[in-house]
Amino acid sequence: MSLKSPFTSIKKTIKSKIALSVLRKRIKPPHDFAAKAEPLAPDYSNLDHWAAHPELKSSALLTPVGVDDIDHNQPADLFYIYPTMCFSNEHWNAPLDHERTNEFVDNMILPGQASIFNSCCRIFAPRYRQVTFYTFMEASQNSHSALELAYLDVLTAFKYYLTHENKGRPFIIAGHSQGSVLGVRLLEEVIDKTELIDQMIAAYLIGFQIPKDKIGRTLNHITAAQSETDLGCIVAYDTFGETGGPLHDRDNCQHYYHDTKSWEYRKHRDVISINPLNWSTSTSLVKASNHKGSVKLNFTKESNFNWQNFFSDDPMGIEIQSLDTPRLNECSARLDGQGFLHISEPNTRSYRLGLMPNENYHIHDMALFYMNLRENVKKRVDAFITH
Repeated sequence: MSLKSPFTSIKKTIKSKIALSVLRKRIKPPHDFAAKAEPLAPDYSNLDHWAAHPELKSSALLTPVGVDDIDHNQPADLFYIYPTMCFSNEHWNAPLDHERTNEFVDNMILPGQASIFNSCCRIFAPRYRQVTFYTFMEASQNSHSALELAYLDVLTAFKYYLTHENKGRPFIIAGHSQGSVLGVRLLEEVIDKTELIDQMIAAYLIGFQIPKDKIGRTLNHITAAQSETDLGCIVAYDTFGETGGPLHDRDNCQHYYHDTKSWEYRKHRDVISINPLNWSTSTSLVKASNHKGSVKLNFTKESNFNWQNFFSDDPMGIEIQSLDTPRLNECSARLDGQGFLHISEPNTRSYRLGLMPNENYHIHDMALFYMNLRENVKKRVDAFITH
């Protein structure tokens, strides 16, 4: 090993810590959670409080160029919880009418994530008073209170869906990042120990390191997916580069545990995971030839997306136009012993940009495996219907 390698690593670590410190100061709310009135609560009888709904024409209905696999019978439903899209320092929880949040959800997240499920699912995605990005950087009472409020909205929306929309239909729970931490709590408190478990096809809860110890502790009937057609299970993974991995020493993110009614750090825990290239929990490398297609978003020419004004509250003028043609053989993938997914460097340059520290492909978790996920959703729905 050359002498340059360890010093390069130390230099990168120092730069990363400085950048993180600057970011924390920039986006931390200057007040406690209780010091300001909560944003107005949603009313889920109002379609304006849904980002996607069967009675709305949303970008969740888009399909990639050349993909024609829609089952118009829509045998299942999707209840989808979107990830953190508010980076403001004005709030602990985003107001329902926060323009930047809704712009990102409608033009990036619905088409890039929720649309994965539209081949066979009606899509329900509630707008909710999600916690802002800083919440996950500070394990405090402020953060816990903000997460409780966000969960209250998700719980209220799900109960509204069950009462007014479900009518006994099979459903999928899905989320990414913040959506996954709220989604797994929904499994623990509402679904796992009730007859709803018999209606749940699976829960795709990606990108928030779901601890394995939840299985058998707070989840007694829901299991971790082991294959491509398991039912009543959690499908999860967290994507890193070949030599990357979670930065446990700087990780303040926590999960709620229903059995103790308390929050616990997720760091240094094995996680629920499955390899989306072959739907196996094996640690063997799966070749890129198993990659069915990543999907990029195409925006209108008027869109003004750039990193300089990313943390502003102002809308950026992003407008989704279409989903691109799937790009096959993007990367290989393997699981490590803790359950983290490691991929080779993607062929498409844009997936190599915007990485989080230590080769974390968090923002690309779903887009990178779009077609593998899409195909798998249909297989699980078919398996549920025929079992």
